[in-house]
Amino acid sequence: MYKKIAYLVTLAIVIALIIPVGVFAGPNQPQVFNLTIIHTNDFHDYEPYALARKASIIKQIRAEKKNILLIDGGDLSIRGPYHKVFYGELEMAVLNALKYDVWELGNNEFKAHPDQAVTDEKLYNLINQANFPTLCANVRTQAGEYLPGVQPYIVKQVADMKIGILGVTSNKVKKYPQASNKIVEDAFTTVKTLIPEVRKASDIQIVLSHAGLAGDLQIDKDLADSGISFIIGADDHFVIPQPIYRSGGIPITQAGGEDNIFLGRLDLTYENKDGKWVLKSHKGMLYPINDKVPMDTEIKRIVDRFLSKAKSKAA
Repeated sequence: MYKKIAYLVTLAIVIALIIPVGVFAGPNQPQVFNLTIIHTNDFHDYEPYALARKASIIKQIRAEKKNILLIDGGDLSIRGPYHKVFYGELEMAVLNALKYDVWELGNNEFKAHPDQAVTDEKLYNLINQANFPTLCANVRTQAGEYLPGVQPYIVKQVADMKIGILGVTSNKVKKYPQASNKIVEDAFTTVKTLIPEVRKASDIQIVLSHAGLAGDLQIDKDLADSGISFIIGADDHFVIPQPIYRSGGIPITQAGGEDNIFLGRLDLTYENKDGKWVLKSHKGMLYPINDKVPMDTEIKRIVDRFLSKAKSKAA
């Protein structure tokens, strides 16, 4: 009898240890998963030290929350005083230091320079420098392959949950002479084609979009029943403090960009209903980035180093 009791106690302890914290709410209660997404987009033409100010908030959120994704929607650089000096290398060095989880190629990554060969050199340089996955599902080589070093989507493990993140860029890329050596597919059609595959491989599906708000609204309108739980947008530089949402639709957000300097945050709660993870609630916010936000010393040193190089070259 005592052996049986000891066995049951041991079994209960083992079960308690293997059930992930924050995913299982208890017997006869719904399974719940909380996810925080920190998102950035359209860095280009920023005052460089804004990156160090964003870093302070990113680190603060990481200290407060579990189950965090840090993602970027693209357009690291074009325009601005340092574009033709660094071509996004400064920004990528910061993203690496902050350990971003993933980024999507923006349209400006495909027109970094008037010359196609130079643009490709700068594009693949950024892709190769990234210590995290680069997404772009709707641009391919002339051979029909995804661009070297680029994936259409990733499945990211957060706690015991598999988060599928599918990335698309703007249809505008098709019009760029620098991209004439590539096949640019329609962003909406690409999402529609690939999301069933992403859904099979993951518990939660998110679209990281540089297709612009009009493209994101089309995804919301026509693919609301596809399993996509959120669209994190970019390109237009729209300031969307609270996600755009219609009943039964897909919430859409965007964190400004260029002169509208913000850091985006989403706090999402998912519930398991009949074996499928469904977005139960969402809350968005944008942190304004200004001189009231202190600079993170680690990231400031990186910016200092790059700007020092720029001054040395100009001298």
